[in-house]
Amino acid sequence: MRLSKFILNNLEAVLQEWEDFAATLIPPEQSLDKVTLRDHVQKMLEAMSADLAKPETEHEEIEKSKGHDDSPECRKTAAATHGKERLALGFTLDAAVAEYRALRASVTRLWQKSLLNKPVPDTAIGDLIRFNEAIDQSINESVTSYSFEKEQQMRVFDTILSSLPDISFTLTLDGRFAYVNKALIELFALPPDKLVGKNFIDIGLPNGAELQRQIDQVISTKKELRGEMPYTAPSGEWGFYDYIFVPAVDKEGVVEAVAGTARNITERKAAEEKNWQRANYDLLTGLPNRRLFLDRLEQDLKHAGRIGAPISLLFIDLDHFKEVNDKFGHDAGDLLLRLVTARLLSCIRDTDTVARLSGDEFTVILQDLRGTEDVELIAGKILTELASPFPIFSHTVHISASIGITLSPQDASTPDHLIKNADQAMYVAKKAGRNQFSFFSPN
Repeated sequence: MRLSKFILNNLEAVLQEWEDFAATLIPPEQSLDKVTLRDHVQKMLEAMSADLAKPETEHEEIEKSKGHDDSPECRKTAAATHGKERLALGFTLDAAVAEYRALRASVTRLWQKSLLNKPVPDTAIGDLIRFNEAIDQSINESVTSYSFEKEQQMRVFDTILSSLPDISFTLTLDGRFAYVNKALIELFALPPDKLVGKNFIDIGLPNGAELQRQIDQVISTKKELRGEMPYTAPSGEWGFYDYIFVPAVDKEGVVEAVAGTARNITERKAAEEKNWQRANYDLLTGLPNRRLFLDRLEQDLKHAGRIGAPISLLFIDLDHFKEVNDKFGHDAGDLLLRLVTARLLSCIRDTDTVARLSGDEFTVILQDLRGTEDVELIAGKILTELASPFPIFSHTVHISASIGITLSPQDASTPDHLIKNADQAMYVAKKAGRNQFSFFSPN
């Protein structure tokens, strides 16, 4: 029996053996559609049978031996479809080729079995050679289709990632770039061949060693990792980036690569900083507002408790400010408040805090005091500075200040009690004639 006829007569048996073997190659997460799986293979076998049954010229025989095949288009289409579908199913290229080896083995074994104890036809060797050539040609077409489809996917993948403003890249297990998109190339101002194969240390990132350590952590824990970092580009442009490293894990749970993305968040950071400034600082004077003042006071009290050093709170109310504001207008009043701020800051140390609570009310937190003498010295300096004339536009303005002083832990140990004490002491100073300070006394 000719091999072509044998294949058609035993088509179901050949397909069943092939199907059983192919099923072992399907990734576990994919479902197996038996009809679709065998349909194009059956057409390919039928085309091979028709080709085997057709006489072959010497020229055709030579061309096929060189890998040049003019056999029916249906077989070529089936082989090309095989490569494309196997890529979609998640087959490796080796697994896709293994199917053809199994098909070759099944047909050859079943045919040899059918010839046992029977006369071997004269055409047997020629049929077998032509069948193997057809299988080899189908493998070539399937591999070409598989590779073309994979390259196309990579081109689409690269096009998508390169069209994004975000940085995208993949890293090998030793932390070296395997893929870089256009955004990363432009950021580092390096061509792809100067990036691929290099790690973060090689390209000169200041925190490259820390990034490499994080990559190792992602690989060992199999968990994504997020972070933020500043970066100054070769152009001199400064930016702030958030990034994420994600492990790429195969079906056996083994990390085979690390994918990374990064986004420029400079504008967002600036907006966040601006909002934070608005929430915590007085817009007119630039001093901490009540909210930040209370936080600073609480932190300073904790610090004082740890080291055992006293702190002092000064509550300052400007004398005659309302008269200036009413006489010369709000612009003059605003300028006066800014000038008062500058003089207050000149009277304290870098470790101390000046805040504006509201209107013409200011507070000063003095840390690490050696005694009340330090407080009296600073309070006296503030009174002198604020009593000196202020040039406001074309006018000379005179004001003064009434200062209430309280100490911690002697007088109180909580922010609310200290503020209350200092406020009461300030009113004592104001009632006593203004332009003076008064220490809080329980009496």
